[in-house]
Amino acid sequence: MKTFRVAVIGCGAISGNHINGILAAGNQICALCDIVPEQAQDSAARYDLGNVPIYTDYVEMLEKEKPDSVHICTPHYLHAPMCVEALQRNIHVLCEKPLAINMDQLHAVLEAEKASGAYLGVNQQNRFEKNMIWLMDFIREHGIKSGLGIVSWERNEAYYRSGAWRGTILEEGGGVMINQALHTLDLLQHICGMPTHVTAHISNDFHKEYIEVEDTAMAHFEREDGVRFHFYATNNATADLPVQLQFITADKKKVFATNNIITVDDQLVSVSDSTSAQNPNMVGKAVWGTGHAVLIADYYDCIREGKPFRIPGAEGAKVIQLILSMYNSHGNRIKTMA
Repeated sequence: MKTFRVAVIGCGAISGNHINGILAAGNQICALCDIVPEQAQDSAARYDLGNVPIYTDYVEMLEKEKPDSVHICTPHYLHAPMCVEALQRNIHVLCEKPLAINMDQLHAVLEAEKASGAYLGVNQQNRFEKNMIWLMDFIREHGIKSGLGIVSWERNEAYYRSGAWRGTILEEGGGVMINQALHTLDLLQHICGMPTHVTAHISNDFHKEYIEVEDTAMAHFEREDGVRFHFYATNNATADLPVQLQFITADKKKVFATNNIITVDDQLVSVSDSTSAQNPNMVGKAVWGTGHAVLIADYYDCIREGKPFRIPGAEGAKVIQLILSMYNSHGNRIKTMA
């Protein structure tokens, strides 16, 4: 089995799940990169990576180390240019969400993917959660009549003060939608199908003093056949509530799902066993789920076997197109961006 030499760019909180996943998939961490070298050094020590080379300039790292692949775990605005730089060197890329924060970035990444001989994968790990796979298969079998997604979490002033890029249009690219709610909207879209139109409203209701982006959003999405699905998100709750997905299938079954349970017609049909307490390799927030390790293992299996990865650029782009469409709606019914 081929062992890949993998570099990680960005050594913040989410990088731990990537490092664990890379090592669990039988690969080697060949370099770490962060503009704060002490953060990379801490990661090297925490994950027992020995004297792994540490860089503060990712281009220098790509030139000197020539890794087989890179994992991009940096602030949002850096994802797209880093993807392009690596893909142009035929280096495989697994990028944290969001793949891009505007349409120019998104098109640049997709063009670089097309021109490259390397794989681009997007880390939308909830698609790999056990319950979500079951749910996708169930809806595929029974069809869809209507759907709803709800995210209601707490993100306070301390959270936004923890990084200068947070809560900014130029560097985060948006608020609750492009950060906290992206994974749930991705699942909703993946299950219901890509819509042709959206009517959306966004607002900053409780964080006006320290962010310039939305803390609340809602949207109605319409498919070409007239089926609608709906979404609501806020990060001004006073506690993190369970994410919810609800559906009425074409044959009138009532489906309710959270990260841990699924019911059909009010009967429990599946209970996830992938909790953070049962997965010692998961670090950080429980709401991230445990899909990283499965996604990363599958990504490298796909490269080894030369088969398509489940979430390439075009798949990762869909939720970005929907979020940017929401931002452009201003309460009007508009076509979704492409």
